[in-house]
Amino acid sequence: MCEYLSVRRAFGLVRQSTPASGRVTFDELGIMCHLANVGKPLRTSEIAEHQGVLRPTMTHRAGHLSELGLIERRMGRTDRRSVCCSLTDAGVSEVRRIVTGVCRNITAGMPLCRCTPRRMSLIIDECARATVSSADMVLMALAETADNERGRTVSELVSCLGLLQPTVSMAVSSLEKAGLAGRSEPDARGIASVCLADAGRRRARQVEEQLESLRVGHARANSPSVL
Repeated sequence: MCEYLSVRRAFGLVRQSTPASGRVTFDELGIMCHLANVGKPLRTSEIAEHQGVLRPTMTHRAGHLSELGLIERRMGRTDRRSVCCSLTDAGVSEVRRIVTGVCRNITAGMPLCRCTPRRMSLIIDECARATVSSADMVLMALAETADNERGRTVSELVSCLGLLQPTVSMAVSSLEKAGLAGRSEPDARGIASVCLADAGRRRARQVEEQLESLRVGHARANSPSVL
């Protein structure tokens, strides 16, 4: 879980520094990394199976990447119903830029701080196979807090997760409505902290178990890559 949060935090920082019109989601970056790691065009259905999502979801993600000019989609030679995806030259450059930026934004002492871009591409590919919402990320960050009674402020969560403040605030509100988290009484500065509810702790554990099934810390750069 710590490794996953480290990667997502660094990606969030890179994404914030990217013009809004050219931003990709973490799941979309996972598609690009997978294509880079495999080193050949793949059918949309194959990528969907790899990420564990329905084909319409993958079609939407691939469509956005195609609109940005990062992947090319072509009809299959033998099956005209299938669509094959491959990285464009711009896509290769963007993968390199983002993955290198992720590595640079993982500071000393954090999990994966010595990771190379090549291995990070494999790790992101693997991480993108898990469906983790911003609300789940907040739960995981709260679960890491030693003192649950104090919790973490929204500002601390923003810093910890690399997400924009509006994103974190909306995630906290949804967790409150679902009974997974709550806010403490404001301190002397008028700032309230967010704390896990028992149900939230159970949900955080479920997400952690999902991430434990991935091989995030065991990815090895053994195959050819554009990185």
